[in-house]
Amino acid sequence: MRTKSEKTVKNKTRPESSPTLRKPTTKPSNYRNEDRYQNFLENINDGCFEVDLAGNFIFFNDSICRILGYSSKELMGMNYRRYTDEKNAKKVFETYNKVYKTGKPFEEFNWEVTRKDGSKKYVEGSISLLKDSSGKSTGFLGVVNDITERKRSEEFLKQSEEQYRLLADHVKDQVWLMDMKFNLTYTSPSVEKLLGYTAGELKQITTDKLITPTSLQKATNTLSEAMAAPRDDSAKRTLELEFICKNGRTLWAECTFSFIKNEKGKPISILGEGRDITERKKAEDLLKESEAKYRLLAEHTKDAVWITDLDLNVTYISPSAVKLLGWTMEETKQLPLERRLTPESFKKAIDFYSTEMPKVLAAPTDYILNRSLELEFTCKDGRTLWAECIFSLIRDDNGNPISILGESRDITERKKIEEELRASESNFRHSFDDSPLGVRISTVEGETIYANRAILDIYGYNSIEELKNTSLKERYTPESYAEWQVRKAKRLQGGVGPSEYEISIVRKTGEIRHLYVLRKEIFWNGKKQHQVIYQDITLHRQAEEKLKLTMENLRKSIKATIQVLGMASEARDPYTAGHHKRVSDLARAIATEMGLPQDNIEGIRVAGSIHDIGKLSIPAEILSKPTKLTDLEFSMVKLHSQSGYEMLRYVESPWPLAEIVLQHHERINGLGYPKNLEGADILLEARIMAVADVVEAMSSHRPYRPALGIEAALREIEENKGILYDKAVVDACLRLFREKGYQLG
Repeated sequence: MRTKSEKTVKNKTRPESSPTLRKPTTKPSNYRNEDRYQNFLENINDGCFEVDLAGNFIFFNDSICRILGYSSKELMGMNYRRYTDEKNAKKVFETYNKVYKTGKPFEEFNWEVTRKDGSKKYVEGSISLLKDSSGKSTGFLGVVNDITERKRSEEFLKQSEEQYRLLADHVKDQVWLMDMKFNLTYTSPSVEKLLGYTAGELKQITTDKLITPTSLQKATNTLSEAMAAPRDDSAKRTLELEFICKNGRTLWAECTFSFIKNEKGKPISILGEGRDITERKKAEDLLKESEAKYRLLAEHTKDAVWITDLDLNVTYISPSAVKLLGWTMEETKQLPLERRLTPESFKKAIDFYSTEMPKVLAAPTDYILNRSLELEFTCKDGRTLWAECIFSLIRDDNGNPISILGESRDITERKKIEEELRASESNFRHSFDDSPLGVRISTVEGETIYANRAILDIYGYNSIEELKNTSLKERYTPESYAEWQVRKAKRLQGGVGPSEYEISIVRKTGEIRHLYVLRKEIFWNGKKQHQVIYQDITLHRQAEEKLKLTMENLRKSIKATIQVLGMASEARDPYTAGHHKRVSDLARAIATEMGLPQDNIEGIRVAGSIHDIGKLSIPAEILSKPTKLTDLEFSMVKLHSQSGYEMLRYVESPWPLAEIVLQHHERINGLGYPKNLEGADILLEARIMAVADVVEAMSSHRPYRPALGIEAALREIEENKGILYDKAVVDACLRLFREKGYQLG
């Protein structure tokens, strides 16, 4: 009985002159049996076969036997229905029928076949029609490849994707998948949000359009090396790459790549994980600029100075640190923290970091991290040494921490002294006398029992009697004396006071000095007393104050420069005097009404104060012309936003001032200038500036017209809400004037 498909061929689709598919009788006259040809077919890896018009084997090579698992004797004369299920038998029949009808080869068939042992194999290849010398069709010639492993890999990948897709869709970090040719096959919503593309767009776009050329080369080299690595190499590769957003902006991301492998360990896909580090990169650039201001000081101090980012990666060490430890700058940057510290000190440092950093990140911007640790370092030559390390924060212009500044002094000798103190009281006294640090032994009440020469030098006294005869209230500043009273009261009540703290003292000459104090209990002459060790950190404090003052002066200088630019712009156009300030104030009020973060509000205020800075490039007679401008004159005026951008594009700022100035005449429907941006492609700050600019301009007098009034201005933005102006911005502006009584200054 014929299948439905065979009946269709016989009754409808097959030409009347076409022969019916039939069982083999004899070999076709053009059957290739030359030794050379047969030897070739027997030794190639591809499966080659010939079947008659009914689909029965009349010739095949060894590869066909391996694919189907039958012997050559079993295969000879076997029909395709013996090694396919019903679904695939239909596909085979349709393939043969198409080739038979058209006479053209079928290049890309894909069949599932059933082996002798019942297992499945997948094959793909091509089928051609065979004819004898008279042109009569005699059978089909097929060439196939075994693609079973590839199909399994594809299935494995599909199953794997489902397992992590849910997780990837909900993580804040970016997650994506690429095939082995670096084509994107999946992106998490966070990738789409970050770059501005939809998932469909990301699958269509090529990698070179998403990554800058330098970063693309770096990623290509890294992944190529990884693919060439041994199969048991499962290490992840991490690198920093610069991406290109849909709106043309670029951003930096820290990317980690790993391979998804099939059950045989063969890589079948690339998993990428990324984290936006643009702000960190900006902070690093700011830090590089700032380094020049304190590098000279750091490189000439005897104490070791270093800087790390917030992940404890070293970015700078002073020459004194290189000399102290023996590691070069580059070696130190490459060494992990656990190699630079002994195990105990490494644990102490990590505990300190994990305790303090959450406080820093959650605290106000004026929070001061000023803590010290005693850590044991490993030198390049195998020695270890102890250093007293003081940590403080380096912040950006907004007060956000961007780096950790470390200062350390070699206290190896002091640690040895302490060991000797614990070993013997006589050795204690001898060591105290020779110590370069100030050492004092006192009672719980604070009475001095012993003081070494260094402590006398710190205070400027000539003898211990002079020290004892001077009250603590005289030796301490009022603030430090009040803190001492609190510590003393706690000790007298049986509590445990701090073991490390800072004090400010008054020397005999009246000079104020800052000391770092280490206090611990010891036995002295058989009684429990307190050993207090002092280190003069006055120079460190002075250096910190100078650095803070320098940074503050720099911030003031930037603000003053922007103010001068705004004044210069308005000086050339007397009719718009005060325009910058009024637009700036209104834009800030709108941003506040919309609930934007304070940092964004400040950026909008600064941008507003110079948004028309580009008018400096326009002739004054055009700006003050009392009649309507010609098309040429108006086209010159429209260049002011581009000119302002060019003036500001290289000004380092925590806000996108140049972009705001460039876009403040763009409109939601794309009919603004200079780039005809639309909707969300326009910065929110620029959308706010646009509304503030229109309201102020219409409300104020101009050379070519009198003031139109605030009501006319509000009608303009209300009628064009969502067309020319952002809806949320317009609503906030209307609330200010109509509900909260806002007035232009």
